[in-house]
Amino acid sequence: LQNEMIIARIGEPYLMEDTISPFNCRLTADYANQNGGLSYLHEETDAKNRQLIHDYYKDSFDKTLPNDTKIVFGGGTTMMIAACYYALHKKLNRAIDVKTNSKVCYVLHKKMTKIVPEINWKEANMYADLSVIVSPSNPLGVITDAQSLKEKYILYDVVYDKYIFTGQKHSVNESLYEEFAKNPGVFIACSFSKLGIAGVRFGFLLTRDEEIAKYAKEYVDIISVTYPTSNATVARLAYYKHFNKSSFDIYIYKKLEARKAFFLEHAPKHGIKLLNIGYIIPYIYTDKSVEWWIETFNVETRPGEDFDDTNEHSRFNIMISDKYWNEFMRRFRM
Repeated sequence: LQNEMIIARIGEPYLMEDTISPFNCRLTADYANQNGGLSYLHEETDAKNRQLIHDYYKDSFDKTLPNDTKIVFGGGTTMMIAACYYALHKKLNRAIDVKTNSKVCYVLHKKMTKIVPEINWKEANMYADLSVIVSPSNPLGVITDAQSLKEKYILYDVVYDKYIFTGQKHSVNESLYEEFAKNPGVFIACSFSKLGIAGVRFGFLLTRDEEIAKYAKEYVDIISVTYPTSNATVARLAYYKHFNKSSFDIYIYKKLEARKAFFLEHAPKHGIKLLNIGYIIPYIYTDKSVEWWIETFNVETRPGEDFDDTNEHSRFNIMISDKYWNEFMRRFRM
């Protein structure tokens, strides 16, 4: 590994050793209300996958979702946010104005939303139809109070609101769930990928608006070969086997916390300043550029422009596999 580039730009599927496979699958081409011949289901698979979301919120945050909550599945939060753009465009039957608190949303979403050409991207200080909020934000870890937002429609990406990132056994977005229960214009996107099964690409959208749910699923159907039932099944089996156990969360968090401590200990001797002291754990935002990291340590980081900042800065993701982290420690100690 001594001569290999270490990729710390994004996280890997991490800390999973067991092989997980969906069992009892059945071809659904001839079943009523099922989506396509390539979508594989056991008879009650979809219902079980939906129950997974309710169990996740109850296990993780002791929260019960409103009875009229609709759940739409897709390939990670990026797809679900794009599906929400599409759905709101269809619901309002006009061009929509969108703003976000994270420029990375623009980078990720513009390709995904080519199917929705009538999106006007607004600056963060401008009013829009839809405000997209990443909370905690990436990489600064900023929490946004849902009650402080003025837009009629609000979409929260809460993918980092998990114990393994925040070290908190409760949601850091308490006001969001209060708003969601009383305001059908609030939508929530999340993903199981960040729990430790990133390769599965399984996300979900929560909404209490029937039209938004219908059109969001239409978007997923248009851009996907199949509705992501098998992805949901893999995530469900993984969740019940591993991720709903507090010991697993604690193990992951402590591992990442130790990596963070190591980084903080050795950063000063390399002249590295951290720009997000209160960051969510695996993201370290530094005053060094991508080029500096490659030249100095042969490590690829993520450029600051992806976070509405200068490329003189970049983000280091410590959520990498053990073998590459150990090699990074060897280089960083020198």
